Amino acid sequence: MGLRLRNDLYDGSFAPGEAISIRALAEEEGLSVIPARDALRALVGAGALRFRDSRTIEVPQMATDAVEQMRYARIAIEGELAARAAARVNKAFIGALCGIDDEVTRALMAQDVAGYMQANRAFHFTLYQAADAPVLFEVAQGLWLRFGPAMRIVCESYAGVMPQTDHHRGAIAALWAYDGEALRAAIEADIAQGMDRILAYAATQKDT
Repeated sequence: MGLRLRNDLYDGSFAPGEAISIRALAEEEGLSVIPARDALRALVGAGALRFRDSRTIEVPQMATDAVEQMRYARIAIEGELAARAAARVNKAFIGALCGIDDEVTRALMAQDVAGYMQANRAFHFTLYQAADAPVLFEVAQGLWLRFGPAMRIVCESYAGVMPQTDHHRGAIAALWAYDGEALRAAIEADIAQGMDRILAYAATQKDT
């Protein structure tokens, strides 16, 4: 259950503020409530979920200060992962990443939120795994757990129109040039673009 929930959080299956019944999850997985609750504690400890009461967990709302910190951390960690990956990839890898990015574009244009979330994560995680930096990658995964539920906002905010600057394409161009610093800059810009939209969302939640 833990792995499935992690993927659901990564891919925006749960929205910020959404309540999740521990009993319902346990029944779905064929578990009793106690081991189900215990399996969730790791995600609570990671800040991805929190207990509302003894029977219910919830996805935390996005607080502006928390999003600003995640934005800073993502740019630092994921930018470094991207730069390290540039020297370790080959043409086959870059071609495969282009295919993943085509799926990102297709889903965004079709306003397919689930497809966008899955393809966007696949693009970033595939690139970061190529860096062969497991400590940094683990930190990045933890960050994605925390902001993942709000990423659906990024897809929905484009309303089927591509952003003026496609930083994934810039990242791919940098990969073809094996230019680690250009790749770092493209990924950092991509992160800033998405996190700034989440920041705008978080600001509206603060006021409601």
